[in-house]
Amino acid sequence: MRRPFSLLWLGQLVSNLGTQASLYGMGLWLFQQQWRVVDFAAVAVVVQLARLAILPLLGQRLARWPRRRTMLVANAIGGSVTVGLALLLLRDGSRVPVAILLTLLAISAAAEAALVLCFSSLITTLVPEGPAQTRATGLFASSDGLVLSVAPFLGAWLAAEAGLPGVLWLDGFSFLWAFLCVALAPWPPSALAPAGAGGLALAGAKPASFRRQVVQLLREPTLAPLGWIGMALAFVYAGCEVLFPAWLLAGMGPDRLGMALLVGGIGYGLGMGLWLWRRPVRPLPWLRAAVLVQGWVLIGAGLVVFERWQPIWWLGILVFTAGIPISLAALQCLWQQQVSALDQPRRFAQRLSLEWCARLLGFVGLAALVDGFLRPALSWPLWPRWLLDGLGVGPGRPMAMAMGLAGWLLLLTGLRQAAALARAPSPV
Repeated sequence: MRRPFSLLWLGQLVSNLGTQASLYGMGLWLFQQQWRVVDFAAVAVVVQLARLAILPLLGQRLARWPRRRTMLVANAIGGSVTVGLALLLLRDGSRVPVAILLTLLAISAAAEAALVLCFSSLITTLVPEGPAQTRATGLFASSDGLVLSVAPFLGAWLAAEAGLPGVLWLDGFSFLWAFLCVALAPWPPSALAPAGAGGLALAGAKPASFRRQVVQLLREPTLAPLGWIGMALAFVYAGCEVLFPAWLLAGMGPDRLGMALLVGGIGYGLGMGLWLWRRPVRPLPWLRAAVLVQGWVLIGAGLVVFERWQPIWWLGILVFTAGIPISLAALQCLWQQQVSALDQPRRFAQRLSLEWCARLLGFVGLAALVDGFLRPALSWPLWPRWLLDGLGVGPGRPMAMAMGLAGWLLLLTGLRQAAALARAPSPV
């Protein structure tokens, strides 16, 4: 694997981890000022909306921007926002209006979205096709899941132990590290230039056409299955980030949560190691297997017997988390195979808009399903006894049942779209 990719990947990993951890820590800090959950949730919602808002512009113009300069500017913007936050918060503290804080965080999130999109469309240029590119794709795709797993706990620890200065120091260091990695990496000439006029011509001249392009993507036989599978994975993974710890805390106690996170971390490492070791030439069978197995595991979580069989329960966590890096890496490989390098900035912007929308819906939709329907529905006297015996009625069961429904969504989507992908014509 080539040195430019390794340096850029390491820079992006640290930058993304620092950004996500600091956003979580900032949300906790805002929550502690007036103890309003809406302040905590506002950070996540604003950040996600800012990323979605910048994607139409990036998808249409990124192809003609120099890659290295674009990443340097994005890192500089993120670092400048961190300095601005530090000056405001360390001087005025809780007197700074929340609207100003959220605006600065939105700017930082938009810069991070530019970095993700630019780097994802550089892999085929930086790394030659073959086992090395497969390994690079796995590192890129699986690092996102790793960050999403680690960042909340790192941000919470920083907010509790080091306070607001610790959160800001981490964010500033991560942007500085990423900037240096981009500046010092030995970029090949092919990666320094813009993607080319081909991507721009395909993108079209009207910014308002981005939404229509996204809709059209879901009708294309070669890309629509990837779009649907990516949305299903984003929706389910986001929901599990909320439902799984809530299930454990409500139904099993906080001690179980720590051990479950440790087992999940081991499983994630095993899945990532398996992908890097095997470097599969045909990613579709790996994607199909990972999605189907994860779907079955979540369906099992909806049954109360799954909780009572402790060895199976722990094995389920191990298997599910092992499938996360495999499914993400296989999906990224398939996108790279189906989309030409010139068209990747535009297509990947459309892809990210779909997946990030699904992720936002997963956070909100599954939580609303639990509180608005499943929890009150369990108290209805109409259910047959055999159904309640299978689903259970404990305090954590509504979350487990929602995860079971998410498993059905993942299973059915994986079966249908994997079959459609296998029938789709090969890319030219």
